[in-house]
Amino acid sequence: MRTVAEVLALAEGGTVVLDPYSVLIGTRVLLGAENVLYPGVVIECAEGGTCELGDRNTLLPGTFVSVQAGGSVVVGNDTRIGEGGARLLAGAGDRPASDAGESETLTIGDRARISSGALVVAPAEIGDGCQVLGQITAQDVVLAGGEDFTHPDPDHRGAVLKGFGKARGLQLGVGEVVNGAGDFDDAPIERQRRYHPNAPRLS
Repeated sequence: MRTVAEVLALAEGGTVVLDPYSVLIGTRVLLGAENVLYPGVVIECAEGGTCELGDRNTLLPGTFVSVQAGGSVVVGNDTRIGEGGARLLAGAGDRPASDAGESETLTIGDRARISSGALVVAPAEIGDGCQVLGQITAQDVVLAGGEDFTHPDPDHRGAVLKGFGKARGLQLGVGEVVNGAGDFDDAPIERQRRYHPNAPRLS
């Protein structure tokens, strides 16, 4: 892990560190510009792993990122992680033995949100504008990217997982959502418009 002095050096380089004494960042973690790290954020990256964050990401209290040997976590820009807690895991020990040798990469695009107790385990692809909201364990998921949650037309937004339970092997398209309660295999894939019936329809 970086020392307090090294964390303070990140702050001098443009990273906003709200409490350098409670933030733990591994020496192998690569940070872009203008990221905001709230108190209690932990980002660890073991030898043989890769962890990269782009620019202007916000990591809130309760954010825990762990990358072990062979794993990779790559986060884009303007993404918000950890509101209500969130964990991102990649590397040794994160997959069942039967899946050994498969990709251990977790990618999160731009303007995504991971919050409210979510656990995302590699391999997973969380596209631009996508959201994982709730106490969900998500693995082997592919969420198609789109606009973020502020876009007025939900049909153009990135895919969403919300609720609670286990989501494994799901692939969602732009504007789709699964609202799970337990096993996400039992929940239907819906259009986000169902939850926003009065939203405008844009071309």
